[in-house]
Amino acid sequence: MMGIKKLIKLDIISIKPYFTLKNFIIMTVLALFYMELMDSPNVIMSITMIFAMIFSSYPFLVGENSGIDGLYRIFSIDCKDVVVGRYILAGLLYIMTSLIGLIFYLIITLIKSIPMNIDILITLAINFLVYAVVTALQYPIFLKYGYTKAKTYALMPIFIIGIIAMSLGFFIKDFKQILSFLEQNKSMILISVIILVVVIIFISIKLAIKSYKKRDF
Repeated sequence: MMGIKKLIKLDIISIKPYFTLKNFIIMTVLALFYMELMDSPNVIMSITMIFAMIFSSYPFLVGENSGIDGLYRIFSIDCKDVVVGRYILAGLLYIMTSLIGLIFYLIITLIKSIPMNIDILITLAINFLVYAVVTALQYPIFLKYGYTKAKTYALMPIFIIGIIAMSLGFFIKDFKQILSFLEQNKSMILISVIILVVVIIFISIKLAIKSYKKRDF
């Protein structure tokens, strides 16, 4: 447990320079732009999730460029702790950006007098599932090959999910029925999402640990 805490602290220190006012303004502008474009405040949550994906790759980028990854073994941080720590940090980044998104969402709904509804919970559940799947697919690749070698392949899950989402949007004509089904079965869907995420992350961590142990620095 101490090794995981050390890893998270070191990673936070290493990526802290990226938490700038400039990046915050960019995220805010994009969130507001797509909210107006899609005419839905829920889109804000998806934009902040995308930034969480971007930030979650920075520990690998900084670790490789600065040689920090190799130092973890010098600090006697076990391979398993490195992997688990990176996944926990990814979760923390998602929580942080989602809280920012929720604050934006609440402010917009108050300014525009838009009533809050169950859709925001569905959006959060879907975003969390997407983020977990992308992280689960990307992290074993990053941990096995390093950021530079893996970045091209690591982007593939995002493109694949984007293509699937666009395809569903093209073939599914009546989203009202889908939203109605989701609202009527929200408890079942929430439980199913949680179970699915846990299984996906568990398998991903196992693969990542196996790959990271074989990596040479």
